[in-house]
Amino acid sequence: MSTEVGEVESIVRSTASPTSSEIRDALRAYGRVSMTVADVERILRGHPHRFRAAPGSPTRWSYTDSTGSYTDSTGSSGSSGPRVPESAGDPMSVVLSGPSRDPAVPDLYRWQREALSLWNAKGKRGVVEAVTGTGKTMLGVAAALAELRAGGQVVVVVPTKDLMVQWHGVLRRYLPKATAIGVLGDGKRGDLGHDDVVVMIVNSARAADLRPRRPGGLLIADECHRYGSAGNRLALATTFPHRLGLSATYARDDDGHVSWLDPYFGGTIFRMGYAKAINEGVLARFRVALVGVQFRDDERAEYDALTLAMSSARAKLIASGAVPIEPIGAFMEAVARLARGGSGDGSGEDSGVLARGYLAAMQNRRRLMAETPAKIEVLVGLAPAVVRADRAIVFAQTISAATRTADVLSGEGVEVEAMHSGQPSAERRSILRDFESGVLRAVVAPQLLDEGVDVPAADLAIILAASRSRRQMIQRMGRVLRRKPDGRVARLVVVFVEGTVEDPALGAHDLFLDEVTDVAESVLTFRSATTTPGSLPEICAFVNDVRGGADPSGRY
Repeated sequence: MSTEVGEVESIVRSTASPTSSEIRDALRAYGRVSMTVADVERILRGHPHRFRAAPGSPTRWSYTDSTGSYTDSTGSSGSSGPRVPESAGDPMSVVLSGPSRDPAVPDLYRWQREALSLWNAKGKRGVVEAVTGTGKTMLGVAAALAELRAGGQVVVVVPTKDLMVQWHGVLRRYLPKATAIGVLGDGKRGDLGHDDVVVMIVNSARAADLRPRRPGGLLIADECHRYGSAGNRLALATTFPHRLGLSATYARDDDGHVSWLDPYFGGTIFRMGYAKAINEGVLARFRVALVGVQFRDDERAEYDALTLAMSSARAKLIASGAVPIEPIGAFMEAVARLARGGSGDGSGEDSGVLARGYLAAMQNRRRLMAETPAKIEVLVGLAPAVVRADRAIVFAQTISAATRTADVLSGEGVEVEAMHSGQPSAERRSILRDFESGVLRAVVAPQLLDEGVDVPAADLAIILAASRSRRQMIQRMGRVLRRKPDGRVARLVVVFVEGTVEDPALGAHDLFLDEVTDVAESVLTFRSATTTPGSLPEICAFVNDVRGGADPSGRY
């Protein structure tokens, strides 16, 4: 980060919603005597993922930290804003009215106010399902603020350490400065006996004392679909009368949302899909390219053998009575349990062997599809589009595949790093900072970026890994659908192997494609990309067109 940007950041962090003129005056006090308002505006608007403009005249600015952590200008953890004053009237009505009633209340999108109103009308219970990138976290912050103003306490349950850090940072920024915000998990011991708000990793929450010490109480479950299992549902304490579930993809393959989550939250009370999000300007317009490649003969033979092994093992497991036929989530859960050494009704010792064989064949087949050289050839052809992107994310299958893919792009002149769970948290945060600032043009990752990591907004995603579900596709597309300052169109490229379970012509991604086809500017399929003359340049031209509109080839 440049010195000037760092100084602007310091001023915005330590000042309550300054104007551009106030920032200029402070910079001049630092010795930047030649700085103008235009210079300040250039810095602020040139870093839209760092600085947020509030509506109104004159424009006032706040700081948004995409890493999820926050440190004020003195180096101490804390909130950048002043203490939020208590306001007369119903706390929820104040939150819903936004800065017009109280400038310390965060501004909300129309959909967020609508969802909060419905949730409030339902007795402050329900699930809000909104596609990735629309702002579910700020919805939760607003609900937490209303609960605190009503005198209650708040628990936020999250599935991962990264999300715990991010929620803690966001809450420190937006809640009153005097609010005691603790965390439980990763060695931290926050609790409701001492804190107003506690952010908890689900594994810690399951055994925690979750009893509000004051009247009321709100439990926010982020990525709430994660808590529909027999183990994780124990984190959903019944001692909280107010309950808010947040998810981009609420339904579970094992129907756990019906069995456990609906009875606890009271069902889904609001849905924010792509069409509504784009129409309201919450998400960017987007285009999808489905790019097919072909296996070599030896790869096809291996794929067919692995598919046969999976089919044989599945049939034997079902015949033994050890696993249910459906839903698919329940089948996979039973297979995983058997593979770990458990047993099911009617199963013998061989069931564990069959389960491990099934999972090994499935993993090897997934690896074969994700790492075929034909996909790397497509990636090389798309390298010029990656260079021209504002930011690009490439999804690989494994840590080793992510590293190799990053090496390939680097060899094509792309500033890129692999990012994965094997790296220390500090290294991952450093990569995300470089990605946000423009030092890196692209990051390559396996499942780490699917959910639970606050990724700076990109405008190009390339999926090389075998995407397994609607949930994964929505999460990955959400990484590129945040609004772009210049109005550019987001692009999602899905590279698949023809004639496999990845092929849309055979039903792959059907639920996801049904959802996006009517709202995308275009969904275009390119088949046999590496063997059809001129196909790769045509795909690159399609991806390079960040304005949207007519396809350069005239095909759509």
